[in-house]
Amino acid sequence: MSVDGRRVALVGVEGPLAAIAQTLSHPNLHGALVVGEFGTGKSAIARRLVTAGDPHQTRFFLVRAAENLAAVPYGALGPYLSHATPQALDSSLSALRALVSYFRAASEGRNAVVVVDDAQYIDDDSSHILTQLVISRIIKVVLFADGLPPRAGDLFSLYTDGFISRVDLPGLAEADAVALCEAIQGGRLSQGAGHYLTRQSAGNPLMLRALLDHATATGELAEHDGVWCLSGRFHPPAPPLMDLAKTLLQELTEQERTAYEVVALSGGVSQARLAAVKEDAVAQQLVRRGLLRTLGSSTSVLRVAHPMMARVVRALVPAGRSADLRRRVFGDEVVPPPVDEGMIDYLDWALDCGAAVPPAVLLTAARTAAHVSSPESALRFASAARAAGEEYAGVVEEARVRVGLGEYAVAAELLDQVPADGARPVVAADAAVLKALACVQGGEDPSRIHAIADACAERLARVSEQGSTAQAEQSEQAGHALGLLHLLAWILEGDFATARAEVDALDALAPAGVESEAPLPVLLMLFRGEIDAALGHSDTALAGIRAALDAVDRSRGDLEHLRPRVVARYVSALIHAGEFATAREALEEYRRRPVVSFEYVGGPLAALEAILEARRGKFRTALHLLEPALASLRQVDSEMLLPYALGVAAWASHTLGESGAAAAFEKEFTGVASIGSRPLLLLGQAFLAAASTGGGDLSGLEALAEAAREASFRSCEKDMLELLSVLGDTALAWRLAELADQFEGSEAQVLSRYAHALADHDATALLAAADSAERIQKIPLAAEASMRAMRLFEEQGDGRARRMALRTVRHRQSLLEGVLPHEEGDPRSTHELTSREREIARLAANGASNRAIAEALVLSTRTVEGHLYRIYGKLGITTREELEGEMRAYDDEH
Repeated sequence: MSVDGRRVALVGVEGPLAAIAQTLSHPNLHGALVVGEFGTGKSAIARRLVTAGDPHQTRFFLVRAAENLAAVPYGALGPYLSHATPQALDSSLSALRALVSYFRAASEGRNAVVVVDDAQYIDDDSSHILTQLVISRIIKVVLFADGLPPRAGDLFSLYTDGFISRVDLPGLAEADAVALCEAIQGGRLSQGAGHYLTRQSAGNPLMLRALLDHATATGELAEHDGVWCLSGRFHPPAPPLMDLAKTLLQELTEQERTAYEVVALSGGVSQARLAAVKEDAVAQQLVRRGLLRTLGSSTSVLRVAHPMMARVVRALVPAGRSADLRRRVFGDEVVPPPVDEGMIDYLDWALDCGAAVPPAVLLTAARTAAHVSSPESALRFASAARAAGEEYAGVVEEARVRVGLGEYAVAAELLDQVPADGARPVVAADAAVLKALACVQGGEDPSRIHAIADACAERLARVSEQGSTAQAEQSEQAGHALGLLHLLAWILEGDFATARAEVDALDALAPAGVESEAPLPVLLMLFRGEIDAALGHSDTALAGIRAALDAVDRSRGDLEHLRPRVVARYVSALIHAGEFATAREALEEYRRRPVVSFEYVGGPLAALEAILEARRGKFRTALHLLEPALASLRQVDSEMLLPYALGVAAWASHTLGESGAAAAFEKEFTGVASIGSRPLLLLGQAFLAAASTGGGDLSGLEALAEAAREASFRSCEKDMLELLSVLGDTALAWRLAELADQFEGSEAQVLSRYAHALADHDATALLAAADSAERIQKIPLAAEASMRAMRLFEEQGDGRARRMALRTVRHRQSLLEGVLPHEEGDPRSTHELTSREREIARLAANGASNRAIAEALVLSTRTVEGHLYRIYGKLGITTREELEGEMRAYDDEH
């Protein structure tokens, strides 16, 4: 592929090529049928196969079938029959002889493989004659086709009869799709952008390239700090995308097109519904061709295989036809499915066709759409709700979209239009919540949240004194929302004692009989979990936040707007509890969901994944993930993680020796140091302090740990004390032991063992703690504990134990990406053998006498004896038998 004069390598082809090669080498198979949908790069792979094969063993012959030659006898094989006389083509036998002669001469004793591109268009005569050549073992064949044609000819019968095997071409995996896009763009993609492009195109290379070009041209994809990020806004399909869809649709019959359009417009439809337009049978043909797919575990609900085609089809189908199709399928009803079964597309189609959608449905859909990267639909639903009489509620939902896009000033202006005395109390409370979020995400102090909540409560109190019973009930709901707002502020301020009291109070005020799937109990579970996590009760915290996530799952989409936030808090709690494997599973679980927030995938969740890697000691991997994540967070930072992520980025850069990058991250931190929770800001400062310890001065980090202790930021203090230990400062090990003994979870147990072993100067216990740390993937701590044990053994004069500890140090340092500052240099110190000593030790271990060693190395026998004396001392051994074991272990390590 060529882009702006640059060659872009094919990606994702190695697997199919390997499968084809394996088939061609099989003694009982005669080739392969390679099946892939429109746009999967079959022609490119065919060309690659022909040019990349081993020319010494195989000669490839490329045959290009074409639809306009399908009725021409031998049309596909014309280039290989150009030497034949007209008489030779009078019969298939003569043509067969001519081709046998040609392929044998051209292959020159090598294996002959005929590669047929677009094999579904091959003419009958060419199909028949190639089949005979395969059966006669003159050639092997590789057929590239969209699938088995309805009327499969002789050539395709080779597959049905078992002569050739089938190789399916799936869409590109996300890593391959991202690699292709980055090669085309000449820069990195954020995780959100890569996930969006892959998901929307289903990895189809042709559609991926078309969508990438569209996103770049319209500004859906914009470059920030050298990274291509989603802008958050999506535009109607431009002509190139429309042309691609037309090419796809013109291949369909009228019945197939109708079925495809209904599925695309509806967002997902059951086969029973398709029966209303009498197209349920042809839908299965579209599934087999890879144009439709079944939804999740259901076999009855169908969706388009390439989500990007839904909006293109909506733009292509004339309004009259669209309305007629909807009327035939759904009549006048408006019963939207859950969001992960196509709710947003369903309601967009309903509005397109002038259906009467209840305002309550529109408002709920607007809230959900705003949190699953569908801002245009969210704005449309909010506008329709306003037109239907929900003026202020519609304004709130529009403001929600603006907050999600990082347009905080615009959101604040909109929310100022919502009067507490003119709107319903719950709407006024929603407006206050959004305004508070806009303020703190924009950099204002969390104390501003209290002021906003109090002002709203005061206005609502004046109104409720004169209101009806119904309004009083709404005022009570609004009071709960404002209580949650205060609770958020206390958590951000780090006032966990007050926050815990407020959670208990709100729990007591919650009305009896409220389902756990309602917003109030779910948010209370989430906030209680955050408080427990901050105080070190990690097992309790994780159970609570997981329960909140389970409640979102059970809500069938009603609480989908809460999912991104709950997932982010769950992953964060897992990371800070040292549950790295479970955190990674939670990240993958969210990415696999049918509907996601691309903003969260590219920003908060990508940053948390990077922080996870840094805590595992994978500093290079962490920095690679952080660079695009930071670019996304600079645009929108819904979880207010930017300062913390910058601190970790500086620390990772420092361990990799990239002091310039570390300084740049530190400088940027000063400009955003007012954003987010106070404990995370302090922790971000701690990582910055760790990145500034070039001279070994850890006083700044010690002062931050003391500040965390005074503020009762217990989990934050624990992380700082662990960081101090990893950097070689164990003066506060007693405090780490004290904290870890009070904390819950497996990480706390490891830290407790480590800290107590330090305090007791117990080298053996330190090695055991290091083993435990490695099992939970806390490699920096494992490496530090091993190093500390090795030095204790050295002080004790136990050379043998020191040597064993050295092996674990080497192993654990090899697992790190980057060098921790106090580990610079060689941990082997003076106890490591010199090159001459290793030479002598190896000869002695192999059974050579002192005299033989002296003669081999041209030394005196006394010199050899002196070397062996020092070798035995360094290794802590006394016999040659022990020396043999030590040298074997040394060789294994190297």
